Amino acid sequence: MNRVRYPLRVSCIGDYKVFEAETDNFSFSGACLLSPVEVSAGQGLGIILKLPGKKGFSVIPAEVLWSGILDSELGEYKYRLGVRYLYLSEDQQRVFEEMLKILK
Repeated sequence: MNRVRYPLRVSCIGDYKVFEAETDNFSFSGACLLSPVEVSAGQGLGIILKLPGKKGFSVIPAEVLWSGILDSELGEYKYRLGVRYLYLSEDQQRVFEEMLKILK
């Protein structure tokens, strides 16, 4: 499935740190996050977000595949992280499919 550029605010938990990040783009299998915090490749993250049509927040377990410094800072963001989702529930899969269709 294709990647969609869309700024979606998320919270991340990893290595005893909690921080706010924003998607630069995302797909059914992962995302590129803009982050104020450097996170190493191989590190696990919990991505916390509010999915449309769902009560409460969803937590998506993910793994950082790559990380790099942004050429120029974007406000509070200094790093770009490539993450892949380790697991999506059936509900989360359905919502992601719908979001990707609408945003493409």
